[in-house]
Amino acid sequence: MKLKKLVISAMSAVLFSGVAMAQNGGLGPFNNSNYSAISAKAAQAQGDPVNVNVNLFLGWTGAWDTVVMKQANILEKWLPKGSKVEWKRNLQGPPVITDLLANKQNIAYLGDNPAIVSTTKTSIAPLKIVGFNMISMGRMCGVLLVRSDAPKFNSPEEVFKWLQDKKVAVPKGSCADRTGQEMIRKAGIKVDWNYNQAEVIVTSLEAKKIDAAVVYEPSASNAVENGFGRYALSGAYYKLLDADAIIMRQDFIQNNRPAAVAWLKANIEALYFMKEKPIDTVNLIKKEIPELTRENIWQAFYGQMPSDTGALPIVNNAVMTITPSARELSANVFSFLKALNVVQGELASDAIDSSVVTQAFKELGLDPEKALFELRGGLPKDNPFKKNDLKKM
Repeated sequence: MKLKKLVISAMSAVLFSGVAMAQNGGLGPFNNSNYSAISAKAAQAQGDPVNVNVNLFLGWTGAWDTVVMKQANILEKWLPKGSKVEWKRNLQGPPVITDLLANKQNIAYLGDNPAIVSTTKTSIAPLKIVGFNMISMGRMCGVLLVRSDAPKFNSPEEVFKWLQDKKVAVPKGSCADRTGQEMIRKAGIKVDWNYNQAEVIVTSLEAKKIDAAVVYEPSASNAVENGFGRYALSGAYYKLLDADAIIMRQDFIQNNRPAAVAWLKANIEALYFMKEKPIDTVNLIKKEIPELTRENIWQAFYGQMPSDTGALPIVNNAVMTITPSARELSANVFSFLKALNVVQGELASDAIDSSVVTQAFKELGLDPEKALFELRGGLPKDNPFKKNDLKKM
């Protein structure tokens, strides 16, 4: 127990600055709160119990707060008494959108690309973005890997020169697809795009069937840990943002508003839990993803990428509320999808419903004009785990 407390204390000192540094990837300004303050305000919402059907997006660090909400039993403290939550695992976004439209899910967590697509299906069912739980500058999604036997590079320019006309894999339609396409476009080169799921892409790197990949975490750090690929470039090099969004059906909000607000309050508590309890968080995620080592899980969420990739010290921003950066990102994503003829027209003015998260922030004594906090990443030497074991201090 003493060892665990020492490690947590050391990790907190290394990881979390609590200072807004926009130039280093922070999307401040930020609220000044903490886990204890939010947890102390937990109270079950008034109203009828609800049945919530939601996805557990294990293959994407942007939605790992859902694992904490589930495994730490946070939701039962906030939702109306008697409420039930059914979790459904998914590997990618499109099936989640299908379930939302068919009313098989009423809340969902989606990467920025599919989240924006979901809001365009109003003729079937109005779906609203009610918050952006996490936004990063190229850390969650815009991760460019090269195969393990690629040459050593001394600059991003050398990376792009080597990539010319090579096979680069990406999960089609994902935030990795958008950030990857943007990096290649800005670099002014051409590559042979190959589309597949992230898990298949990792095995393709191992088999040397592709030369490079743009994937999201934790697939990127998993490939690196297993020696299948190397970090080559971060989307931060081109200041590219990626995000996870929380989607709710409009009828769920209208019929169960106290529960909808309570859900976001529970999510806010989960995010502060992740900030202040990294070891506990890794252990909770390990229960849901036993195939990943604790070392891998920590690196995927809390670890910095090498500085020569253009990555920044701030690895994530717990935002939740609808900030100007979140709106700008939404507009950029819509423009990208429109260029591919995935969506038409303009992003609807009511695609984002900020009223629910604004209410949650105000009832918790938080400023809805400010994000929650920024997360400063640790270096490999700061990782408290070696494979699955806690290091000795």
